[in-house]
Amino acid sequence: SASRPDAGLVPPADTPEKKELLILVEMGRTFYLQGLSRADSAAWYSDIQASAGGRGNALRDQQLSRGDIPIIVDSCIAFITQYGLRHEGIYRKNGAKSRIKVLMEEFRRDARNVKLRISDNFIEDVTDVLKRFFRELEDPIFTLELHPQWKEAAEISSKPQRLERYKELIHRLPRLNHKTLAALIGHLYRSVGTSPQGP
Repeated sequence: SASRPDAGLVPPADTPEKKELLILVEMGRTFYLQGLSRADSAAWYSDIQASAGGRGNALRDQQLSRGDIPIIVDSCIAFITQYGLRHEGIYRKNGAKSRIKVLMEEFRRDARNVKLRISDNFIEDVTDVLKRFFRELEDPIFTLELHPQWKEAAEISSKPQRLERYKELIHRLPRLNHKTLAALIGHLYRSVGTSPQGP
């Protein structure tokens, strides 16, 4: 579920011994870390938070959901599916740049703790965040390495042969790219089938 993180980091808390304690929950397991001093615990907390955050612009740098897709993608798709599919042209309308910027920063800082709510977030902002995420990837979802082959495949005149080539190329994508693409295509397919005028 997009709203229930499978990993999270609770800020250092005072223990009975008055030492700070880090609590890290990952994949259903809980780890307790205690430094020799508050400074040690604070440094560990900072480093763990930086490592866990999706600070880079590559798929591999993102915090992942249980389905092994970036949480930003999973959360946006879940929100749009729940609240946006009945709206016309959800991917053609623009959100507010300031709100989109804040939401992108929140996802980059700690995607697991971003909770999208219809009372707090506009559908257009969330669709723009999803589009911006894919646009800003340092290596596109179809990969730079395979780009020439995708281009060649697009020029195949026979539709059955072209589709067969696309299928081959999809299977050559890295696992993370493949799973993320499958989630996106599934979402867009549902959007076209549900939205009055398509996405």
